[in-house]
Amino acid sequence: MRRRLSLLLAVCLGLSLLGCNQEAPAPQPSDSPPTPTPTQTVENVQFSLGYDPSASLHPITGESQVNQDLTGLVYQGLYELDNEFVPQPVLAASGTPGEDGYSWTFSLRPGVLFSDGTPLTAQHAAASLNTARTSGPYAARLSGLTGATAADDATLVVYLSAPNGNLPALLDVPIVLEQEEAWTAPLGTGCYQYEAAGERLYLQPNPCHAGASALPYATIPLTAVSGANERIAAFDSGSITAVTTEFSNPYALGYSSSYETCGYPTTSLLYVGFKASGGVCQTAAVRQAFSRAFNREALVQVQLSGHGDPACLPISPLCGDYDEEASAALSYDLEQAAALLAQAGYERNGEDNLLYRRNAPLAVTLLVNSDNESRQTAAEALAQSLAGLGVSVTLSTLPWSDYTAALAAGQFDLYIGEVRLTGDFDPSPLLTGALNYGGYENWTLTQALGTWKAAQGQARTQAAQALWAQFAQDAPIAPLCFKRGALLVRWGMVSGLQPTRANPFYRMEEWTTASNH
Repeated sequence: MRRRLSLLLAVCLGLSLLGCNQEAPAPQPSDSPPTPTPTQTVENVQFSLGYDPSASLHPITGESQVNQDLTGLVYQGLYELDNEFVPQPVLAASGTPGEDGYSWTFSLRPGVLFSDGTPLTAQHAAASLNTARTSGPYAARLSGLTGATAADDATLVVYLSAPNGNLPALLDVPIVLEQEEAWTAPLGTGCYQYEAAGERLYLQPNPCHAGASALPYATIPLTAVSGANERIAAFDSGSITAVTTEFSNPYALGYSSSYETCGYPTTSLLYVGFKASGGVCQTAAVRQAFSRAFNREALVQVQLSGHGDPACLPISPLCGDYDEEASAALSYDLEQAAALLAQAGYERNGEDNLLYRRNAPLAVTLLVNSDNESRQTAAEALAQSLAGLGVSVTLSTLPWSDYTAALAAGQFDLYIGEVRLTGDFDPSPLLTGALNYGGYENWTLTQALGTWKAAQGQARTQAAQALWAQFAQDAPIAPLCFKRGALLVRWGMVSGLQPTRANPFYRMEEWTTASNH
């Protein structure tokens, strides 16, 4: 069986050389739209998923999101994040940081087997993490790791370039057993395994997984979908019965069949950046005022159709380190916004109803990229809010290449940005790193950030309070919301869905199905 899978995946890899690592294009109208099939009842539709045969199925190095959606069914990590972004142990039994914070030691859960019966060892875990450190999907997340090694078969040691008290939040990396056959997907310890029959690919229960007997589906067929149009047609016809999407994405797929939606939180932050190094936004009171002018709840409900979690801090409000007091100091309040601008020396002119200081109007340029409709509508709403305060706003909408060039050149006062943060919600790229386009600098906040990242337990809670209090005082950026993803399942097939950011099929063994397939 594995030999047939090897041959099938060899064909997939050959096709991947034609289009791997490219951003998925927006769905384009087909010259010959698919012919609709008769509506099928739930009882006559088998639960099935899609995969991209033009991309790798390797869970660490593969970059196809369609294939990555399958990862949680076949593979497991040392930890997995729940929907409050708390790392739950899976293959790790325990984790302990070293005294200096520059290493962690993990004990593996005993008795775990890969799908061929090979026992899991720390050598497998170390090899997987070291591969992930240089892979496209995981390199940024694991940039703070300097290496991983096995102290013995059951003990893994991870070394860091700087202390990280919440390292387990980054370690939901799949642990794999590489196979000798060329182009074969590695083996995993998850509840399913890849199997091939002829030219078809399937997920079959992993006989070495303790929960295999509780799975709702004995077989999950995988349908090849190489592009967005194929994926839409397959879902609408019933050859695929579950897909993930992000409704606020400019390339969100327009599924039209009858389906149920189950949302899940993500680490994708939509925010407003300020030019803190010059212009009107170099004053903290102005940045605070602008943050106070943004109605995040309305933006999420209207512009994002509810697919987001409003946030005033660069950490999900579902996370335990989110500080409500600091958030309240930056939340929507037009009276406070006006008072802060008055504190900064701006006064309303009765003739044109604009704010002035020393005869100069409060005028700003808000930058947004033109190839993202949801960001454009958000920018328009934010511009209207600022205009209501008496701010003269120029909305600069540029193609992506021009937008990024303008950011690099500092040709803005504010800009709409989006970034996918890591599972530990480290905002360093935005505040001190490559995404700090506004040139913000504050050593006190930098120190508070380092203290929070290194801290654990009660000390981490106290460090979070200190960090976010300083953040609220400086308002270096204005977070708006964390976007939400969605798992779509054909109507009536299943209940009890619990999708997460990393695994849309999280706890599938707890699903209740409408029929047995």
